[in-house]
Amino acid sequence: MLVALSVPPFGWWLLGWLGFAGIAYLLPGRTWRERLALGFGAGLGQYAIGLFWVSEFSIPGCVVLMIVSALFMSAALLVVPSSRQASVAAGLPAAVVLADWARDRFPLGGFPLGAASLGQTLSPLIPVVRIGGSLLLTGETALAGVVLAQLVRTTLAWRRRSPHPDRNATLPPILAGFAAASAVAVALPVAGYLSPSGAGGHLPSMRVGLVQGGGPRGTRAIHTDPQVVFNRHIDAASAIRPPVDLVVFPEGVEQTSIDFTTTVDTAQLSGIATGLDATVVAGVEQDVGVRRYLNEIVAWSPSGAVAGTYVKNHLVPFGEYVPWRSLIQRFFNINDVPYDAIAGHSPGFLRTPAAPLAVMISYEVFFDERARGGVRAGGQLLVVPTNTASYRSSQVPTQELAADRLRAWETGRWLVQVTPTGYSGIVTPTGHVVTRSTLGRQTVIQGRVDRETGRTVYVTIGDDPVALAALAVLVVAAGASGAVGSARRRLRMRRRRPAETTAAG
Repeated sequence: MLVALSVPPFGWWLLGWLGFAGIAYLLPGRTWRERLALGFGAGLGQYAIGLFWVSEFSIPGCVVLMIVSALFMSAALLVVPSSRQASVAAGLPAAVVLADWARDRFPLGGFPLGAASLGQTLSPLIPVVRIGGSLLLTGETALAGVVLAQLVRTTLAWRRRSPHPDRNATLPPILAGFAAASAVAVALPVAGYLSPSGAGGHLPSMRVGLVQGGGPRGTRAIHTDPQVVFNRHIDAASAIRPPVDLVVFPEGVEQTSIDFTTTVDTAQLSGIATGLDATVVAGVEQDVGVRRYLNEIVAWSPSGAVAGTYVKNHLVPFGEYVPWRSLIQRFFNINDVPYDAIAGHSPGFLRTPAAPLAVMISYEVFFDERARGGVRAGGQLLVVPTNTASYRSSQVPTQELAADRLRAWETGRWLVQVTPTGYSGIVTPTGHVVTRSTLGRQTVIQGRVDRETGRTVYVTIGDDPVALAALAVLVVAAGASGAVGSARRRLRMRRRRPAETTAAG
């Protein structure tokens, strides 16, 4: 629960360290059954709070998702060698890194909301994401917990020290473990801060306008008139004051059952582009056949012509499509998701007259690889058109803003996000939110952003080296723990033999 309270909308980042400190303190000496139970309890405490918003849509689905997410933490603690404190100190951060790597990918493409890394965007650990992304930040958070647990053990051992030297034999190993864990915990953020920032060259800055139409929150698409939503955004766009280079509308602002290039709504968006002499980017949902649709981002050039499109790759299960629909519909009401989106397969990249853009549509911003792929393809600015109107609480909008900060730090790029009801805003490459909207209010945000062409270490190497390094650390920790255990057993046997010989004599 402490880890959950470090994640937005609470955002008390230090509690994440304390949560992992509690786990690190309790773990040494536990049996495999105790580790399994401890992990499940820790995971359930974290995700029962972090994913509570899912209950707005489906209580059974929320319960299942919480349990599945908790099982990842349960599996993580199960594989941590717990016979020695040193093994826990090395194995716990490695295991939670691997658990997050798996949870980001399985099942159904992963579900990273509620992750511990989202709670560390304002902590001093955040620079590590420029080296190893959110996976390394999760491991570093767990390592901070290990340091705190070792500090408690060191303090207790110091207070229990005896005037007899033989009774203080455990103090030096505890001190050594505290020093080693502290050194690594400090060195990684420093290395991240000193690593390449992603800045490259001196490209001209860009003037952007973000259009938030406003309106009620907690609504469903099938219960909302799409024309009303579109008109709100067109009304809001009238407040944009030139000059402006790039105007961004939210995800799904236009919905059509025919070719979008022939609609009246498209003509209005095209007219805004020509009227402002700017590139306009907007979300379009276009039906394909009877039961399928495309969720895409379309760019119009200052001449009013379509300059490019990007189709959303990473779809929301049970939100944008229903897996195993024919089976699921026998047991659950899936009327809120009557159509299945068609996934795209290209990098999140959109070439426009204003600048090459790295695009993440809504849910995609929670996945490091989507931002990384767009930047590697040439994106100079991160653009996140999203739609959070279906959430009544602020839990998802605040977690999405935290994900914005992570993606900006990881890639060294400015980021702009726009949504119908908030939060829309501008984020710097160091995760500072320059400005953000108010939830539900009609707003236009205008500002300047820089374009960048460099690459951070994370953009270059991605997640796999971090996951492989974590696996190697876990294997070494397990091997060392097993070797020490065997040595201790042999030592105990040697001590017993003289006593047994004397008794026999």
